[in-house]
Amino acid sequence: MKTTTVRITRTINTPPELIFEMLTTAGGLRDWFCREARTEPRQGGQFRVGWWSGYDAQGTYTLFAPPRAVAFTWLGKGEPGETQIRVTLTPSDGATKLTLAHAGFGAGKKWAGQAESALREWGKVLDNLRSVLETGVDLRDTRRPRLGVGLETARDRPGVVLTEVVAGSPAEIAGLRKGDVLVGIKGHKVRSDEEFSVVFRRFSAGQRVPIAFVREGKRRTITVELGGRPMPEIPDDVAALVQQIRERHDQTVAALRATVMPLTDEQAARAPAAGEWSVKQVLAHLSTSERGFHVWMANVLEGIETRDVEGSLPEQFAAVFASAPTVGALLDRFERDLAETRAMVAALTPAHRAYKVRYRRVAEWLFAYASHAHGHLRQIEAAIRAVQHS
Repeated sequence: MKTTTVRITRTINTPPELIFEMLTTAGGLRDWFCREARTEPRQGGQFRVGWWSGYDAQGTYTLFAPPRAVAFTWLGKGEPGETQIRVTLTPSDGATKLTLAHAGFGAGKKWAGQAESALREWGKVLDNLRSVLETGVDLRDTRRPRLGVGLETARDRPGVVLTEVVAGSPAEIAGLRKGDVLVGIKGHKVRSDEEFSVVFRRFSAGQRVPIAFVREGKRRTITVELGGRPMPEIPDDVAALVQQIRERHDQTVAALRATVMPLTDEQAARAPAAGEWSVKQVLAHLSTSERGFHVWMANVLEGIETRDVEGSLPEQFAAVFASAPTVGALLDRFERDLAETRAMVAALTPAHRAYKVRYRRVAEWLFAYASHAHGHLRQIEAAIRAVQHS
């Protein structure tokens, strides 16, 4: 039976050893290719990869010759049959020439468009492989849509409540307001914040999508042009990165101390309202989250699948209070946690820094966590006002 083979090449300014790792390990594949991956990186080993869209694929390694060549079978969800892929890596003038051949596309109606689709999709993902290796920028992030809202699952109905609409965001420009309840995106029902995340990831920056929402009991629909996500500048020099983070940490600690030190420990332990955190609980949360960041960072550097790092369990708070029972002790503990964060970053090895996408991910989370603490400072200020006027 006559079959079709598609071929595509990319030249990447990275040694073949690192490219081979990105092609064959679960952590490496998640860094540029898919959302989830399981691999047995050996000849005869099996793999499975999946995406937010619900599409997944599986196969078996038929050739495993690091760092020059790997081949495997491929069977994707909904595809008419198994195909074969071979990737070769050839050193070329200090760079690496990657050649991918995808073979086995059959003839007939069920195979119509399959080869063309594969060529198009491999072009996109190999462009991303080159980007994450050469610059650390994951193009999936730059293409990821931005609405510019805070949200949570509605308590009394299906949908998600907008808890915040950022000024100048695509949501505000389109006319969404704080308190609106989103119930659908382009025909997809949204009943929880988790469903919202799954559906929202199917779109790209620049798309215009209809969003259904409820305001004052009336269902309405508007069209929103989704924004993009600008990539922050990340210093290549670790010492410069640590210095930037130190400046943010120092500002955060100074602001926290100035805000909470006038409180008595009794005031700091009082919750402003039922179900809300006391000042001491917020400080414990900051400490446990920072230590969670240390674990998250270690997992990222090792290519291990990661989860959110924020600490908010009562058991975690109890453990913190056992060693830091006072406001002063909590602040000292958090300051030590921040110092350990900087020390961990300063100790990054050349090998870790060469893995640019992971280095960049760590740096971006560092900046995000500095902002995270400032966000909780506003929460502390509100709690203090409530306690002092009760």
